[in-house]
Amino acid sequence: AVLRPLLRPASPLLCSSLSTGHLCSCYNFDTKNFKIFHGSKDTQFGYTVQQHEAAGKKWLLVGAPLESTGKIQTGDVFRCPLDFRSNKLLSPLWCFNGKLSLDHVSERKDGMRLGMSLTANPRDSSFVTCGPLWSHECGSSLYSTGICTKVGRNFRLSHTIAPALQRCETFMDIVIVLDGSNSIYPWSEVQDFLINVLQKFYIGPGQTQVGVVQYGSSVVHEFSLGEYPTVAEVVDAARSIDQRGGEETRTALASTWPGRWHCAIVLAMQ
Repeated sequence: AVLRPLLRPASPLLCSSLSTGHLCSCYNFDTKNFKIFHGSKDTQFGYTVQQHEAAGKKWLLVGAPLESTGKIQTGDVFRCPLDFRSNKLLSPLWCFNGKLSLDHVSERKDGMRLGMSLTANPRDSSFVTCGPLWSHECGSSLYSTGICTKVGRNFRLSHTIAPALQRCETFMDIVIVLDGSNSIYPWSEVQDFLINVLQKFYIGPGQTQVGVVQYGSSVVHEFSLGEYPTVAEVVDAARSIDQRGGEETRTALASTWPGRWHCAIVLAMQ
């Protein structure tokens, strides 16, 4: 894409008429003092453009909704200096160094189309850009609710909003209580059964959280709710659980372990 940023309302050297009326928008093109910025057409560089002033400097903000950051296609916004004395070229904001995220949400940024909308606010030298196809997971469902972020005058992320985001209905806290006394053998069957159960849950931020307690002569907290945020991490942690042993089986004590749980599952295999 080729952009000529120095475009300003002026004398009627060029008019574009509206087909439905007689109104006319007039612009003056500077053919001597201009600057050209090149971007990849594969990224839709130039899909959105805004003139912007921050920290005493003038910039051209350019949206590229198909730009890739790392291995995923997030989209991005480029800042291009409008200083003719500078040799600096355009530079991407790189999705604001990965800070464009929401806490406690299993999000999908690939294909979010950041930069598809772009609005500058000259009052506080900030701008807002949005990724309308940003998505989040709820169980087996994926909801594309979109996300927007405000960027301050120093080109740092100010805050992020997702007004259409709703809490997942699959949210649940689950604590699994394991019988690890000497009466259980072989322990590998307990682990296999535990892993099979864990793989059925939709584990992630804002969804299901899982913790594991093992009891025998004593009670041991193997891992806490939310300590491992994905199914893969929880399964790996479950594979590392060793049998604690003991001559006693204190099921009642384990089930009254301090803390509030929405659900407790007791596994006492014979």
